[in-house]
This record gives sequence, structure tokens and C-alpha cells, in this order.
Amino acid sequence: MKIFKTISGIVACTGILAASATLVFGQVGQIIYIDENGSAYITPSEPFAFTLAQEPNSGSITLQYTLPFQGVAGDVLLQEPGGSQISDVLRFDGNSHVYFFSDVEGGDTDLADVGIPSVFLANNVTIAELGPEGGYQYAYYIPTSTQPGYKAAAPGTVYEIVSDIPEPSVVMLASLGGGLLLLLISRRRAERD
Repeated sequence: MKIFKTISGIVACTGILAASATLVFGQVGQIIYIDENGSAYITPSEPFAFTLAQEPNSGSITLQYTLPFQGVAGDVLLQEPGGSQISDVLRFDGNSHVYFFSDVEGGDTDLADVGIPSVFLANNVTIAELGPEGGYQYAYYIPTSTQPGYKAAAPGTVYEIVSDIPEPSVVMLASLGGGLLLLLISRRRAERD
């Protein structure tokens, strides 16, 4: 019962945040959710197609998503919390595909767990992961016009990149709250520019 009350409270707060964002900023931009195990979407009802495919630059076979837009080519490098080690790479090819590479740790079975490419593309951005080791680890990324994954038709798009997934319910709740907060920040920044 306590868990149900906690979840109900979080869902109610998320609804209030969404309504407030719409009133203050007008239409809220897009959140693109993408994880290392075959789940990616702008809205959950319209998931992006995925497969295991050979990434041309590295030659590795890894998780490949097909996006509904081209996106700027380049690498988004995810850095471990509190360290300098790169644990995940999203490689946008500029042709509607993004490849997800993740480091291999004992017992990993996610689709992207194939190791990190030995060479990164020249156009790259490093961002810090959030969350505890072994728990829900994620990062938010808002590309500018020359950065990897930029979507010209929707400036201010927020990528929510999930690199470790413990429980499906935790992912959904964290995704809703964190994504809405970053959309508010993104809209505010876009209005100032």
C-alpha cells in the first residue's frame, strides 16, 4: 500500500509539472527516450524500430535504432558518475540511425553490451551519467545545431539516455519527472536565445 501511495504521489506531481510547463511556456518540446535494450521513442505509442546491425566505422555489431529524422552525425559519450571512464556511446550516423554501444560487465545481457568503440568520431560530446552504479543510470542531453543527434525540425529536443535499467517501474517514474524538468529548462534556454 505504501508503494502505491508513493507512485500515486509521483504521478500526481508529474501531472502538475506538465500542466504548469504548458501554461508557462506554451507547447512543450520533445523528449526522446532511448535505452540500451531495444526501447526508444518520442511517445511510447510510437517506438523506433531497432535491430542488431554492423556499425560501419567500428565494424561492431550492436543495437541500432531507426529514427524518424536524420540527426547530425557524431558520438555522444556517456561518462561514469564521478569518474572519467566512458561507459556508453550513442553514435548518430546522420542517416536516421543511432547505434548504442555499452561497456561489458559481468553478467550483462542488454543488446548494446558489446564494448566501447576504440575510436570516437571527430564530432563528439561527453556528458556525465547520473544515478548509482548498479541502479538506474541515465543522462540527459540537449544538442545544439552542430552536435550529434540534433533534430532541425525540433530545436530544444531532450534525449533521455538510459544506460542501466534495474526495474521497469523505476524507469517510467524517473523518465517522467526528469524529462519534464529538462524540457522546462530547454524551453527557457530557447526563449532566451
